[in-house]
Amino acid sequence: MAGKKVNNLSELSSSKVAALSMIFEDCTNALVIYRETLKRIFKRSKNTTVPYVLYELQNLETTDKQVLNEDMTKMVKDMQEQATYNKLQNDSLYVKGIMEKLKEEIRERGSFDVLTKEIERIVTRRKEEEALFEECTTMKKTAMELRQTLANEKMSNEAERTRLRNILLDLKNENEKLKIVSDIEHKYSCKWNEAKCQQNSIRCKEEWRRLKKTLDDLHEREKIEEIVSTELITFLTQDIASIERKIEEWQRRYDREKKMYEKEICEVNIEIETRQKDLAELSQEYNEKKKFIDTYLAEKEALKKQKEHEEHVRGCAIRIQAFWRGVMVRRKLGPYRPEEKKKKRQLKSKK
Repeated sequence: MAGKKVNNLSELSSSKVAALSMIFEDCTNALVIYRETLKRIFKRSKNTTVPYVLYELQNLETTDKQVLNEDMTKMVKDMQEQATYNKLQNDSLYVKGIMEKLKEEIRERGSFDVLTKEIERIVTRRKEEEALFEECTTMKKTAMELRQTLANEKMSNEAERTRLRNILLDLKNENEKLKIVSDIEHKYSCKWNEAKCQQNSIRCKEEWRRLKKTLDDLHEREKIEEIVSTELITFLTQDIASIERKIEEWQRRYDREKKMYEKEICEVNIEIETRQKDLAELSQEYNEKKKFIDTYLAEKEALKKQKEHEEHVRGCAIRIQAFWRGVMVRRKLGPYRPEEKKKKRQLKSKK
């Protein structure tokens, strides 16, 4: 990492760093102007439940949305504008913070590590949000399927109840017809008609009791299904609340770990700066010792060459002396002259 930062510092000259700082300063000023413009465009609201209300309104059915009156529509529009304002404000603050960090990092170290770390953090957070969103979507689909199932069951029960009522009405009409027939035929066969009427009455009562029992069973079944539906809705509501609590816990954990990691990053940066200083001192010491060693080796090499030169001169002198001695011996000169010639020369010199 230290090597990477040194490379970044070597790549960015002071003029480039100054130019980048001026560009980021202009961008920061533009963000301030942008935020002030947003404040003039949007009216600030103190409603803190805007994001939750908008989220619930997005999940309403089409028929439920049509029920909203004009005042509700206006309120929803205001909340949407407030949510848009909050989103733009938060985005501008986020970009401003990144620009400040990047400007400070370029000014101090000449690197772009803030952008790399921020991209990695955004990717990680986006993956977590996608996982939570998929889980929430699955729960919504399950709730919609349960609602659809309950609606279908309710429609089938209503159709069955209507059919039984029609049957009951038909039986009542048939009973009335039988009574009229029995009254007309009473004159001719009173006892037989009376027995017939009693038999039909008993049969109708039995059928009535049977149909009433069936209707009561259907009512009981409908109550049980309503209870089950209520329990399911309660369970899903509690489960959704639990998921929201988990999301809040994960958000708190994320903030806590973010602070911890930022502290660790600061400590690591301090340690890197300390080690860079130590490295610079060691490099200086290394250069000084290397210079001393190079001087010593140069002097040693010069002494060696001088010694070799002296040895060479001494050898040459010895060879010259040997050569000259050989010449004197061969030519019988100097101390190598024969004794007779020496005596003759001495005699000549005496004369």
